[in-house]
Amino acid sequence: MRHSDISRKAWQRAVNVLLWYQDNLDELASLQDAATTHDPEHRGSSGSRPLHPDPTANAAIRLVDSQRTKALKAEVEAVEEALCLLTPEQREVVRRRFWQDQWGSRRKPRQYDYLQDTGYSERQMKRICRTMIRRVAANLGER
Repeated sequence: MRHSDISRKAWQRAVNVLLWYQDNLDELASLQDAATTHDPEHRGSSGSRPLHPDPTANAAIRLVDSQRTKALKAEVEAVEEALCLLTPEQREVVRRRFWQDQWGSRRKPRQYDYLQDTGYSERQMKRICRTMIRRVAANLGER
């Protein structure tokens, strides 16, 4: 393993964060909307967890929601920081590789041969995606 490489576990976590970025962004927005709403009826209808009649259960629900929000925010920020360092053409390669839905609900990155119209060679596209994965892992604090 080269000095610039990361562990297999860190690599897989970064790939998963990239694959689920769009869904995490949506979930973070809904959790933040639910956190700003104090009306129990509105909170239940927005798709988040309804308030429980037990105050202890309510505290536990808020704690879990705040921890999930914090984790999602860290993952979204890690991807966005890494995206900021790419050119628009490179962002398009990453977007089409990881976020363009090709199998319905199955999450799997596209193969590079589907991306030949981007103007990059397969080797360049692999390098772009590898760099993106490493940056996301570094932003997440993975080694």
